[in-house]
Amino acid sequence: MLYFAYGSNLDRRAMARRCPQAEPVAPARLDGYRLVFRGFADIVKDPAGIVWGALYRLTPSCIRALDKYEDAPRTYRKIKVTVICDEVPCEASAYAMNKGPISPPDVVYYGEIARGYADWKLDQALLRRARLSVLGSQRDYGISFAAPAAGPPVSKGPGDDAPIRRRR
Repeated sequence: MLYFAYGSNLDRRAMARRCPQAEPVAPARLDGYRLVFRGFADIVKDPAGIVWGALYRLTPSCIRALDKYEDAPRTYRKIKVTVICDEVPCEASAYAMNKGPISPPDVVYYGEIARGYADWKLDQALLRRARLSVLGSQRDYGISFAAPAAGPPVSKGPGDDAPIRRRR
C-alpha cells in the first residue's frame, strides 16, 4: 500500500524507527488540500491548495504501527488521496485529523517535519507559511501584535501582578 506522508513521518529517521520495513518511494504533491496545524500537522480540502510530502510503500505491520502512532481512528482517520508523483497520479492513503482547533505546533515537532522536508528536498516555504498562518491568527489565539503602550511593566511592590523582567 502507498502512504502519503506530509507531517512528522517525512523525517526518514523517525519513520524508520516507527516502521522499519517502510520503503521510501519518492516526493509527491497533493493538490486540492492545504497544510494546517492543530497542534499537529493536518490536511484540509482547499481547491487552491497544494501539500508537499512523500510516498512510502507500507507492509501490513507498518500500517498497524502507523495506526498506533497516529492514534487512528480516534485522533486521525485514514483517507484515500490522489497524489502526483513524477508527474503521474498515484492512489495513496493518508491520515487526516478528525477535529481540533487550529493551533501552532511545538518547536520539537515542527523541527521533525522540517528535517523531513530537508530529507526529501522539499521546498520549506509551504511549511513555514502553514506555521506562520497559525502564529499570525490573532482571532484564533488572542495574540496581539500591537506595540506596548509605554515600555516594560514596572513593579509597584510585593504582591503586585506585574511580570518580572529577566536579563538576557
